[in-house]
Amino acid sequence: MHHHHLSESVLRSLMATTEDDTAVAVLLDVEYSRRLLLMRAIRDACAGTPEAATAQVGEAWQLLESAEKLQPAAFRAVLLDPQVGLWAAALFRRLSRAERDESAEDVPLRVELGFLAQFAATVSVLAGASFRVRVPVRDGTVFLPCLGSARLDTAERWGTAEVRAQDGVVSVVGDGTAVTLPQDPEREAPGWQGLRRLHATADGLTLTLTIDDLGPYTAVTGLAASRRLAPGQFADWQRWISAMWPLLVADHRADARALSAGLLSLVPLPHRERLRGRTASSSDAFGCVLLTEPDEDTEQLPAQLGVALIHEFRHTLLNGLIFLAPLFEDCGDLFYAPWRDDPRPLGGLVHGAYAFSGVARYWRARGEEGLAGFEFALWRDALDQVLTTLRDHPLLTPLGRRLCEALTEQTAPWRAEPVGQHEQNLARLASAHHHATWRAHHLHTPAAHAQALAQAWQHGRAAVDDTGTPLGPEPEPELRTDPAACRLDTLALLARLSIVDPASYAKLLADDDPGAQVPGSAPADLALMAGDAETAVKLYAEELAVAGARPAAWAGLGLALTETGEQTAGAVLTSRPELAVAVSRLLPEPPDPVALAHWLAPL
Repeated sequence: MHHHHLSESVLRSLMATTEDDTAVAVLLDVEYSRRLLLMRAIRDACAGTPEAATAQVGEAWQLLESAEKLQPAAFRAVLLDPQVGLWAAALFRRLSRAERDESAEDVPLRVELGFLAQFAATVSVLAGASFRVRVPVRDGTVFLPCLGSARLDTAERWGTAEVRAQDGVVSVVGDGTAVTLPQDPEREAPGWQGLRRLHATADGLTLTLTIDDLGPYTAVTGLAASRRLAPGQFADWQRWISAMWPLLVADHRADARALSAGLLSLVPLPHRERLRGRTASSSDAFGCVLLTEPDEDTEQLPAQLGVALIHEFRHTLLNGLIFLAPLFEDCGDLFYAPWRDDPRPLGGLVHGAYAFSGVARYWRARGEEGLAGFEFALWRDALDQVLTTLRDHPLLTPLGRRLCEALTEQTAPWRAEPVGQHEQNLARLASAHHHATWRAHHLHTPAAHAQALAQAWQHGRAAVDDTGTPLGPEPEPELRTDPAACRLDTLALLARLSIVDPASYAKLLADDDPGAQVPGSAPADLALMAGDAETAVKLYAEELAVAGARPAAWAGLGLALTETGEQTAGAVLTSRPELAVAVSRLLPEPPDPVALAHWLAPL
């Protein structure tokens, strides 16, 4: 891979908080040669395997080679298709595994190898060639990357069919069924579903995005894509992209140019909770983003959709850079990341710092007040925390260190920039609450120490002796991932809601069970974010008086106490909430949480 030498100027533009279309073009070239190498490795690995003969791999290679000669641009476009990338990476991993345990739920190897023929067929179709090639059938369908999917009436799960092209007419024939592709493959035809593209143009810049709702390869395991979108849903996505693009082009032109150069496909995910969209991407699928359907909020949608695309595209760019030169070595350590519920490995921190530096810069350009002011304040604080963790980490490579230094240098001045007082205050609460809740879930006070504290509390002794020394030496808490930790971002979500829809927020504030509307939230959280800290203290105390309360309630109580002027009691719950969690869990009855906070305060 290292025959691609990145020029200093490209490297510099990749280390920026903004995107650059020339750097994107270079990374696409890198990705293209990486895929060529992957194809060669697959060819070598399957030479002589019995499955390769069954799948008629040799014929598929020949077809592919002749199509490439006819139409090199089509070959390149299809090789760069995210579905082809996912297929090649998965097949190469499968062929490289020492012992090939073909378990029952695996797709048969001949079917995976046969995808090569589907790839070759697409390039040949685009090249206008006449040909015939055998292809595998999966669950009654034949997928042609970049084109669409033919449905054959076959009963068997893994069959075979033939793709034929003669005088410009392309058909897929198998088991007595023939599906003829329409002249424009994006259209529907009997037995045919075409891959559709979204288009948006503004001020001379065009974005074209394939909606991938047909491909057999999932980019991120566990994220089920929407099945085939109905025409109305497709029209919705087109409307949303059309609303987002002019704003991006007008206010963030460099980003827009980079996205139009390197963003290839969008995998739609079903809508989740309001203001809690989900985005994802895969290092095997350059230029592919997975996005949940946005909230139907005409006011906020263009800006929120734009930032979601930039966020995921930055992961794509960083993956491209990592393929050329590693930025970190893997270690077993896990760290706090302000954008995640779970502890993250070093690489997750580097990726997040890179993605969110673009996110923070985006909101910074959108104003000091309202949603933009809040998002900027929240993410500049998150970046500050993470870049501090990464600074001089011994397992960063020299290039990784250089990247973190570059991001630090560009983002450090942001801390001094003005943001609306109200927005800054909401961001401060959301940020402190996330970190404290994360500690309450994942950090565990060693048992002996927790036991000693619980006994002292039960016997009415102080948590420190007469000289003010804590009971026994204070051991380091242990990091153990708590799988039950979810929705740690609840306060940030409530902040967004209070900004974009104050009427809904007011309704929730009066609701006894806001968690039914906003999962993860409780009445105390709403009071705290509405600026009523006294009520919040009372409500958190009520919540914590019941066994099995949310660890997040300790974090919230700490913030509420601090806001009412009880600084020392508040500080122990925000900086060391795991102590309160450990002690309260060991007591037969839930303790008075405010009294426990005051008791722990000297620690």
